[in-house]
Amino acid sequence: MTASLLRRFLTLIALLAAGSAQADIPASQRQYLLDFYAATGGANWTQQDNWGGAVGTECTWYGVVCTGDTVTRLEFSSNHLVSPANTPLPDWSVLPDLQAIDLYNNQLAGPVPAIAGLAQLEFFSIGNNQFTGALPAPAGLQHLERYYALNNQFSGSLPPFDNLPALQVVGLRQNQFTGAIPSLAGAPALEQLGLSYNQLTGSIPALPPGLQRLYVNNNLLTGPVPAAPNSLLTNDSQLCPNHLTPSVSNDWNVATGETPWHAACTPPPPGLGITPVPTLGEWALALLSLAAATLGFVALRRRRV
Repeated sequence: MTASLLRRFLTLIALLAAGSAQADIPASQRQYLLDFYAATGGANWTQQDNWGGAVGTECTWYGVVCTGDTVTRLEFSSNHLVSPANTPLPDWSVLPDLQAIDLYNNQLAGPVPAIAGLAQLEFFSIGNNQFTGALPAPAGLQHLERYYALNNQFSGSLPPFDNLPALQVVGLRQNQFTGAIPSLAGAPALEQLGLSYNQLTGSIPALPPGLQRLYVNNNLLTGPVPAAPNSLLTNDSQLCPNHLTPSVSNDWNVATGETPWHAACTPPPPGLGITPVPTLGEWALALLSLAAATLGFVALRRRRV
C-alpha cells in the first residue's frame, strides 16, 4: 500500500470512528428522547424524521443536535408538540450539555422542569405555549444569552436574575406574574427586557447601562421611573399604561416616543402602591372622629334601652 493510499485509509477510519462516537450517546439520553417523544405526542408532530430508530441513530432524529457523544440542542419550534395540563415535561437534567432548548409555538401545557443544572445553556425559548406554574429560574447560568417564555400562563413571582453575565434578552410578556420586578444588577449585559401584560407591582428597578429596549406596559407598577440609560433606542420602549409617578424626562420621552412619556399612565387606585404615613394633624382628626362616633354609639344604646 502506497503512502497516499495509507493516508486515505487512515482518514476514512478516523471519520468512521468520529461518526460512531457521535452516534453513541448515553443510554439515559436515548431514553430521555423517547420519553420526550411520548410525552409530547410525537406520533402527531409535523416533522418526526428518523425518530425511534436503532441505537446509534439518535443524532439523526429530527430536532436533535449532538456534539460528540452528547445531545446539545433540542429544536422543535412550531412542530405541533402537545402535552396535557398538569403533566410536566420529562426532566431534561439527564442532558447536562444542552446549549439550546427551543419549544416555541407549540401546544405544551403543565409545569416546566428546572433549568438550573444546565450549566451550558445559552438559548431557552418556550414562548407561545400554555405552560403553567412557576417559571424555571435562570440564576447562575453563566452562558445564558436569551430567555423567552412569553405568552404562557406562568404565575407567581419572577425568579431572581442573579449571576447572569451573558444574558442579553428576557421576554416574559403576557403571563400572570405578580409581585415586584427583581433587581437587574446580576444581568449587566441585558439589552432587552419584556415584561408587558402581567400583574407586576412595585417600582421599576435600576436599569443596566447597556439596555436598549424596555417593555413594562400594562402592569400595576408604581413610583418614579429610574434613570434612562443612554443606550435606549429611540421610540422603542413602553412604560405605560401603569401607575408611575409623572416626571420631566426628555430621555424617556425620546425612548418611548411619547411626550410626555407618562401620557398614558394613570394615578394608582386606592389601596395600590405605598400608603402615606398620616401627619400629626391627621392623627388628631382621626382620634376626634373616633371619640365622636363612640359617644354617639353610647347615646344610641341608652335610647334603645
